[in-house]
Amino acid sequence: MKKIKLVFNIIFQSIFWLWNLTFLSIVYLGILPYVGILLIQATIDGIIPIEFSLTLIALIAIPTLFTIIGFRSFRNKPLQLMRLFYGVETPLFLLCLLRLFLLRELTPASSQIIASITLCIAAYLVEMLYGYLGKRDNVQNISDSQSSHNKQPRFLRLIGEKQSAWLQLGCHSLMLVVGIWAATLLMYYALPVAVFTLYGFFTLVIEFFNFTWVSPFLEMFKYGAWALALIWIPLSFILFGLTCSLFVVMPSLYGFLYIHSGRKIWQSFAAQYGKNTALIGSLGVIAAWRAIFCALQQQPQVAALKMLATPPANDSSRQTLLAKSDAMRAGLVNAYLSPYRYLSTVVENNHIYEIYKNSLNLPDGAAQTVQHSYNFLMSPFLYQGSSADVEKAEKLYGEFFDTELQKGDTESVKHAVQSTFNREEAQAGLLNVNEEKVWLQSQEVTVKENGDWADVQLYEVYKNQTPNLQEVFYYFSLPESAAVTGVWLGDTGDLKKRFAFTVSPRGAAQQVYKQQVVERVDPALLEQIGPKQYRLRAFPIPAKREFTQTEGPTEMHLWLTYKVMRLPQGWAMPVLAEKRNIFWNQNTRRTIAGKEVKYSGKEARETWLPPFLPAAAQQPLTAQQAILPGGNIISAKPVADANYSLPQGKKFAVILDTSRSMVAEKKEVKETFEWLKANAASKNAVHLYVASAAGMPPKFVENVRNFEAAKVTFYGTLQLKDMLQQFAQLRGDKSYDTVFLVSDRHSYELSDDRKPKLSISAPLWTVHLGGLPPGYDDATLKAIQDSGGGVATDMKEAMQRVATTAASGESTVSVVDGYAWSYAKTPQSKKTAKSAAVAEPKNAGNEGFKPIAARQLITALSKQKTSNQLTQLDAMHAVAKNFKVVTPYSSMIVLVNDAQREQLKAAEAKSDRFDREVESGKEQLSKPNNPLNVSGVPEPEEWLLLAVGAIGLLAVFLRQRRAKMVG
Repeated sequence: MKKIKLVFNIIFQSIFWLWNLTFLSIVYLGILPYVGILLIQATIDGIIPIEFSLTLIALIAIPTLFTIIGFRSFRNKPLQLMRLFYGVETPLFLLCLLRLFLLRELTPASSQIIASITLCIAAYLVEMLYGYLGKRDNVQNISDSQSSHNKQPRFLRLIGEKQSAWLQLGCHSLMLVVGIWAATLLMYYALPVAVFTLYGFFTLVIEFFNFTWVSPFLEMFKYGAWALALIWIPLSFILFGLTCSLFVVMPSLYGFLYIHSGRKIWQSFAAQYGKNTALIGSLGVIAAWRAIFCALQQQPQVAALKMLATPPANDSSRQTLLAKSDAMRAGLVNAYLSPYRYLSTVVENNHIYEIYKNSLNLPDGAAQTVQHSYNFLMSPFLYQGSSADVEKAEKLYGEFFDTELQKGDTESVKHAVQSTFNREEAQAGLLNVNEEKVWLQSQEVTVKENGDWADVQLYEVYKNQTPNLQEVFYYFSLPESAAVTGVWLGDTGDLKKRFAFTVSPRGAAQQVYKQQVVERVDPALLEQIGPKQYRLRAFPIPAKREFTQTEGPTEMHLWLTYKVMRLPQGWAMPVLAEKRNIFWNQNTRRTIAGKEVKYSGKEARETWLPPFLPAAAQQPLTAQQAILPGGNIISAKPVADANYSLPQGKKFAVILDTSRSMVAEKKEVKETFEWLKANAASKNAVHLYVASAAGMPPKFVENVRNFEAAKVTFYGTLQLKDMLQQFAQLRGDKSYDTVFLVSDRHSYELSDDRKPKLSISAPLWTVHLGGLPPGYDDATLKAIQDSGGGVATDMKEAMQRVATTAASGESTVSVVDGYAWSYAKTPQSKKTAKSAAVAEPKNAGNEGFKPIAARQLITALSKQKTSNQLTQLDAMHAVAKNFKVVTPYSSMIVLVNDAQREQLKAAEAKSDRFDREVESGKEQLSKPNNPLNVSGVPEPEEWLLLAVGAIGLLAVFLRQRRAKMVG
């Protein structure tokens, strides 16, 4: 018996020390000396994801820690070393591998499993080090470890002996469940690993005597890699072989150790407090754990997808669904993020079937049975649905919550994406809204006044705070009569070296910009996406580097110029609607109109620009006129406040948006309709069209005074062009003087590129309660521009502008920003040509006003009906290009090399040069691989060939490196 015990002691000691010392030798002598410091530097610089570095640290720390514990506490106790190795170190090491490489974002169900396993590992270690924590008198069957470690850990002494005993009973009762579950789960892999290990061993022996490995090894010696050939490769094979061999027996040993430990603690507790008490305590813990487990197994997307499968057909059904919004949100987000939260779907999990059928030749039915039993055990980690649920959930979320999922639940999506390695897209998307990645280092605003109008320049310097290239993104608005006249990029503040803009058709500019961002070459793009709204993007802001030396630029400089008419408040500044990646704080240097401005606290973080700058000149506004090429004359006549009026004797249609987001503006909706009833309905005919999301038809209310806004149920999502289509279908042959569409800021991200035929003969005005949207899709913008309509933020403003425009005469293009803008075209006869030639010199002093006038000319031209739309767009673009202004049809793009310019030239020659795509900002998340879905399992000999091939590739690499060194 002593000899047998000695043999087992030698085996136990060998397993523990051989595996740990082999692993630590490879790590500390073969890996860290060569790549340790470089790895840290690359991680700080962002070249290597931090998850990789954390994984390496954790995997090194576990064997290191337990090697020290084994040496200090159990070096003369072989059996305890085995308990430490199989009961604590190996499961913790394996759990770390799974958590960092396979498990991404944990769900409540998977968190319970991981927490339970971790708790059991800790409880097992405490039992090894301190034994039973209760009173030891009259306790039988105490193990050697218990009798030799009588002191309790300090943290348990604080709660008392009795409480410690109950806590230990609970943990070890749970250990019985966890031990059986984990051992059974590991058994599914242990059998194939045993077969592969045996087969691989004999194959290795055969291949060894075929001497196919000799040539790669000689190459290593030839190029000085003798340490790799003689030490590290053999050690790696030893470690791999040991790991496979030890894994084969792990399920049985792990299960046995945990069940034995649980039984032992239960017996000790029962001896002290009685069997009935111990039984009740154990069963209570197990029952409570199982109840929690069953509750957490109910995945929320099942009910959410079922409830939203059919659109509700009445207000009562809508209100019922709205009351369950939290459950809907949880379910739809869970479905959308299922690739990050679960290892696989139940249907796609087929790896056990493939292993047992194709590699172990099990019959198809038996292999399916094994797979089903595995799925049952793995249910906390498997998604109950299909991979198609991702797109379905995203669509339903937009339809129910009236916003893009990535915008509505940004933090949930970010957390899921950050739970695994995912290289972000270069373009700033919805997940980058208000992100603090690029610091606004300095900002300078200069104003050059020219009487009733001024030239404004915004100059900003950006510093990247991340190790990746970033894009700066702004949505902003300017007064409707303003004209954006330039945008430039530079690596420095040197004006002579900055890159200039090109005015290009909106579709061509967008196409080239997106392509250049993909290729990571410097562009900038400035677009007008609404009567007042603009979108500005600049890329790339140079990455921040702590260690890596670079000769490239470290910051980006941007200049933006525009011309603006004087308002009573002064000179209007850009109004920020949304920003992505960019941030500012109290350290941002700001110089506005020659004066240094200091902000602090919340104001410093939230203020981009002041709304207005005071005008030095306060004289009354004067009339302006510009004679543009082709005999086009634009005149601007000041309109006094007393000259604004409300319409009388007109027939209006009011379309009400009832989408979900309008609930935030419920008070404003009520006030708007009260104003209509009091100020418009009595003097005009006002018909109401109540738009509706899918499931219920839109409604027509002939007299707006009979409408009760408080009773409206706001539900679902509606795009502006969908509301206009509903209006067109419902109105029949009714005609109106003006159509007003009452909406909110609406979700621009949910817009699409559909271009339905929107035949609206009357001017279309969109009234946005709560503020202007970031922009419009081009089909909606075209409907507003072509009809001669506009945008406003309250009904009174819209109706005043409509009435005042009508009263100003047929030549009036618009009444905006304190002026009535009119358009006239001089017939080009010989006499008028001569008069125009005389007038041009007189008008030369007003050259700076012409870009503003050109914007109004383009607005006038857009209202003209034509059978050839492309010709009309080209004519409007020619005006924009001539006067270097941004319009809804012409964008500014900054290019830095000839290849980009050639690409833009080719895009401008295409027939779709004005076709601009809606940019929702939705980021295409890279789905993690499904580790439980396989198309085939490599045979054991294939694994060996892969290993030999790896050695061969290494030899080739060494040869190439040697050749470069010699060269």
